[in-house]
Amino acid sequence: MIVCVLIPRFGLLAALGDRRALLAEPVALAPEAGREQYVGEVSAKAEAFGVAAGMRVGEALSRCPELRLVPPDPEGVRGLWREVLERIESIGGEPESERAGAAYFAAGGLRGIHGGSLDGVLAATRRVLGRGARLGVATSRFAAWCAATQARQRRATVVVDRRETARFCARGRSSRSCRRRSSGSASAPSASSRRCRRRPSPSASGIPACWRSTSRAGATPR
Repeated sequence: MIVCVLIPRFGLLAALGDRRALLAEPVALAPEAGREQYVGEVSAKAEAFGVAAGMRVGEALSRCPELRLVPPDPEGVRGLWREVLERIESIGGEPESERAGAAYFAAGGLRGIHGGSLDGVLAATRRVLGRGARLGVATSRFAAWCAATQARQRRATVVVDRRETARFCARGRSSRSCRRRSSGSASAPSASSRRCRRRPSPSASGIPACWRSTSRAGATPR
């Protein structure tokens, strides 16, 4: 079985850092310097006003005049995502990731070191990642990703039975969440994904503040 680890609005979380309280307000990632004027990931409150990732800044502000634009932090995203991948590796997983916010690893070989069951693997994953991560489990990456997009705070792990995979994927392809392609960490996996290349570990100061805020305080973006 494949486990998909999905952390919604990962780029926005990294950019906010210890200002995570702003997630309760209409906020969005501002365009990077020199790039086209489109907003990046947006908070749930911004979505309620009709603002979506990939929308032109002018249109986003017309829909939500109170929208607060947060400068993106690409280096912070890379450092924070390395921390997430290292946490998965700490339980024996071999994570593969195309972009920050979504990673995949095989659970089969880990059962023996986590109580002999899938539940043990998922419990260990939850222990190192905290409640801010959504977990989807299925026989393929796409199905696992669709399962993770269906996870919510009250049901943070969704497991798709082998016999239900085809039906689940068919339903997932037509669902709104599984059609999203431009919302950062929620994008679907491609067939060309490769093993994430390891980089030097973050500074010895410990877990980045924005990751501490999601894993320890349990602040789960909706």
